[in-house]
Amino acid sequence: MYGLQPMKTITFPYGTTALDVSLPDSTQVLLPNTSEPAGGERAIVRRALENPINCAALYDLAKGRRSAIILISCRTRRTGSQIFVPEMLEVLNAAGIPDDRILVYTATGTHDNYRPEDAELLIGPDAAKRLRIMGHDCRTPEKLVEVGTTSRGNVVRLSRTYLNAELKIAAGRVTYHYFAGFSAGRKSVLPGVSAFETIMFNHAMAVIRDGDIRLNPEARNGNLKTNPIHLDMIEAAKMAPPDFAFATIGNARNEITHAFAGDMVEAHGQATTLLAELDGPRLDAPADLAVIGCGGAPYDVNTIQAIKALLNNYKAVRPGGAIVWAGECPEGSPEWLLKACAIPELAELQRQIAAKQVRQAHNPLWIRGAREHANVFMVTTLPDSDVAALGLRKAPTMQAAVEMAAKLCGEPKRVIAIPYANLTVARMANA
Repeated sequence: MYGLQPMKTITFPYGTTALDVSLPDSTQVLLPNTSEPAGGERAIVRRALENPINCAALYDLAKGRRSAIILISCRTRRTGSQIFVPEMLEVLNAAGIPDDRILVYTATGTHDNYRPEDAELLIGPDAAKRLRIMGHDCRTPEKLVEVGTTSRGNVVRLSRTYLNAELKIAAGRVTYHYFAGFSAGRKSVLPGVSAFETIMFNHAMAVIRDGDIRLNPEARNGNLKTNPIHLDMIEAAKMAPPDFAFATIGNARNEITHAFAGDMVEAHGQATTLLAELDGPRLDAPADLAVIGCGGAPYDVNTIQAIKALLNNYKAVRPGGAIVWAGECPEGSPEWLLKACAIPELAELQRQIAAKQVRQAHNPLWIRGAREHANVFMVTTLPDSDVAALGLRKAPTMQAAVEMAAKLCGEPKRVIAIPYANLTVARMANA
């Protein structure tokens, strides 16, 4: 590829294994938060629980309450819930709420729901033996209650189980999110415990449908101030807010390095301010070639999860450049996404979006944008037909993909490597 110039080996997590690739010594490696858990993860969690932001301590909130619900993420996220749920359990017990009155509820929105075999992974072995765990069901009307309508016209229907709990706790990990700005906080309520129709109405704001159908530029990574999706989420969540919110920041090893607790808006706001700098490295100029990974399992468990790495970073490459993207995707691709991405003409995709024939239209529009911006080579276990439907090129190995990409973009001079592109959002220095 590069003649006799010095090379170095860079490792990319891939599923439960890893892939090595040789890249030029000059390759800039972009990493997310590399902090260590100062004093240990449990100590970080305890400090946050004992020092909430603009809110009473969890112990004081729990006194006199007869039941509690703890909203957490599902198996496709690593939030540190196996650390913080046992710590919360200890506080709730001390305040007088027994184990059998505490429910752990996976706030999954429309995503993968809870499976019994996930219990220890999600909340640790001891808590898994002691607590009930359930998963949210967004498609069963009798389990949902209407609580109001947002100023944007979104009819908000939420989980009856969530609403009936006397003490509501919402917990999650803050990361960049490609259309909501950041994860966690208000997302535990919408989409977390919302009705399917409420979620779809909210997510539909990622696409502008007036006139030329296109992605909404305000619905993007890191933007909260003018992001209609975020603002709608906040409005909906405030109709039945958690009494206590908990937000973690993790490193590439999924260890908790920081935690913020208390008021839903304030705790989330402080977490996002810190996270934006930790996981948002700057580039002086776009690269000719980017080699990116999804951070390994569970972040490349399927195409819907894996595409976040691509969508987070494709603009870090110059127009006409190349991207090598590694995502195992053992659980495959949803048929609706493949069908939409395989539509050859943009005008036809736009017509189908206007006719409401495309589910979550932002995803096929974003993938089309990425593949039109740069030449994307994918290393994956997906069938060739899936990769072709996505409009991408499949490569047998990372090294082969790099060689193919290098030829296509003419011996790239600026190369970047982003092993944890699921977390990392490369930004231009002048942006």
